[in-house]
Amino acid sequence: MPVLKFNPNRILSLTGLNMDSLREALFSLKCESNINEQNQLEVEINPDRPDMYIGEGIARAVKGLSNKEKGFKDYYIENTNFELINEEPASRPIISAAILYNVNLDNEFLPELIQFQEKLHEGIGRKRKKVAIGIHDLRKIPSNKLVYKDAPISAKMIPLNSNDYKTIEEVLKETEQGIKYGNISLLNNKHPAIISSNDIISLPPVINSNITRLDEKTKDLFIDVTGTDFYYVNKTLDIIVSNLAERDNVKIGKVKIINKNDIKITPLMSKEEVIVTKDYVNNILGEKLSINEIADHLLRMRYNVEIDEEKLKVIIPPFRADIIRDIDLVEDIAMSIGYNNIIPNRPKIMLKGSLMDLTILKRKIRDIMIGLGFTEIQSLTLVSLKTLQDLGEQNYIEVLNPVTTDFNSLRPSLFISIIQAMKNNVKSSKPIKIFEIGKIVEKQNNVPIDKEKIGIAIMDESLSYENIQSVVYALLKLLGIDFKIADSSNKYLIKGRSADVIVKDKIIGSFGEVSPYILEKFNLEYPIVFAELELG
Repeated sequence: MPVLKFNPNRILSLTGLNMDSLREALFSLKCESNINEQNQLEVEINPDRPDMYIGEGIARAVKGLSNKEKGFKDYYIENTNFELINEEPASRPIISAAILYNVNLDNEFLPELIQFQEKLHEGIGRKRKKVAIGIHDLRKIPSNKLVYKDAPISAKMIPLNSNDYKTIEEVLKETEQGIKYGNISLLNNKHPAIISSNDIISLPPVINSNITRLDEKTKDLFIDVTGTDFYYVNKTLDIIVSNLAERDNVKIGKVKIINKNDIKITPLMSKEEVIVTKDYVNNILGEKLSINEIADHLLRMRYNVEIDEEKLKVIIPPFRADIIRDIDLVEDIAMSIGYNNIIPNRPKIMLKGSLMDLTILKRKIRDIMIGLGFTEIQSLTLVSLKTLQDLGEQNYIEVLNPVTTDFNSLRPSLFISIIQAMKNNVKSSKPIKIFEIGKIVEKQNNVPIDKEKIGIAIMDESLSYENIQSVVYALLKLLGIDFKIADSSNKYLIKGRSADVIVKDKIIGSFGEVSPYILEKFNLEYPIVFAELELG
């Protein structure tokens, strides 16, 4: 979870609380806090609350929980003459912007604002790949007409903390930010840039120009947010604007974004609505809250609320990005009540837990197999599609978005995992005797079916059908299972040197000598006998 550092005196001043009350309120909001050796207030904030990554956001949340303020204020957004033409760069085509007057940076707030920006980059921004934020001194922007477009890497700018012009290519290769983020949006030797009066003032998501650099005398801000996702670009801008608008005398200004197919006026400051009922809240929490009590808790959590008989229409503020449905509101109501104040109810029916029959069976099988001198292995249900294809397997299910090609399909048999384990241990002393109890996934009428099975294998310099037959017979007899055997056509085993196991007229598995063809596929020089039986 992100850890942010604040001047404790500033936070105490914003909230009007003493340190003990502040830390208690933060804890109720799922935030751990402490004073570090540099006398800074360190706050570990849950990633779902990016609106609290700055002192103003913390103060707003804490003052609501402390019943000092309720609901959220309406945001008046005044007209400006700023326009931004969006030529929709190929690598990150979405941009929104806003103006904030009277923010009034100083030595204390400027570092906190930069911290806020960077934590948003790491969280919502996915390290700037999804969303990137540029903050500029409004008075230093050359013109109120801006363009966002792809610029050739030969174009020049003055990067932040420099007084000299560099080509975009040099910025990407020579500056710390360029080296770190330069490969995110570079495409076909072009890079997104924001231009004002022929000057590049920003190279999203890499670096701003020194022309619009912030300092302790900055009063007004121009904020741009670029990215690849319309919702998150605009939600990030809303979070920034609504937090800075908590400062005294701050005014919000509109920016006209002229896209190829439409015109947007930003910031959107979008508000959503969620309906929640009294019965639903009380059923989840086990409480007997009235409709007005529920409304009061929601107001304390800084929502606006309209009551309609037994329902509440909850207006979600622009700074909350974590509310998806009514259960999220119930969690906030619980935080407002205080988890320590919610008395748990005893279950009406007390049931004693017990092991499932399958679990008891698997434990007994493990004891038997270990007693027979076998070692248990555990492997992943995911296997390589290439391995399955090499084995001529067709009854498998492929994963749509695998992390790696080594694990991109669900195994239809334990044979794949066990033969791979033998390959990995081919140089170990012989005999190698292993077993695995695990799940496989078969495709039946295009429907995936989970099954629990046991796989048993022996590898040695000299083996025959009888070596695995004796193990299977011993296991089944010790389990008290009546069985029959019949000739098997298992494709992994040698025909005539293998058998199916039949229990109650159903084939539950097979055993025998592994086909030389399979051994050759896996470069195995020693014979292997194998058995696989279905549990259940």
